[in-house]
Amino acid sequence: MNRVETAAGALVLAVGIALLAGALGFPFILEGIPGPGFLPLLVAFGIVGTGLALIVNAIRGRVPAAEGVTWPPLSGWVRVGLMLGALAIAFYLLDVLGFLVATTLFMAVMVFCLGERSWRMLATVPLLSAIGLYMVFAVWLRVPLPKGVLTFLG
Repeated sequence: MNRVETAAGALVLAVGIALLAGALGFPFILEGIPGPGFLPLLVAFGIVGTGLALIVNAIRGRVPAAEGVTWPPLSGWVRVGLMLGALAIAFYLLDVLGFLVATTLFMAVMVFCLGERSWRMLATVPLLSAIGLYMVFAVWLRVPLPKGVLTFLG
């Protein structure tokens, strides 16, 4: 039995149970269509299942003991920190900047942190991705997204 893997599986299971408890507060089906609790409930079940699988594999001994594990260099941790910081700032500024601007800037930071250095790629991929997401959610699915500084959109 690998105690570290069992503890990690228990942590994943606890997170899944907490998400499951939160998801049960939303209606699963609303007026004959999937409601706001549909996707969170499915994701929570997936996380609970993953936690259970981790625990079972750790108890059965199918997970090899991690010996000689090398930690990533400091630059890797800095990139992860930048991505998490960009996510927090994007959420914080979402109402002020609007979905398109905040998502474009967030995705540009993500692409940069993942190692892309071409300015052409850094300018086009995040912008086209944000426009694509906007078209799917705001236009096709009619989800109200914050306009922010781009109030002329609707």
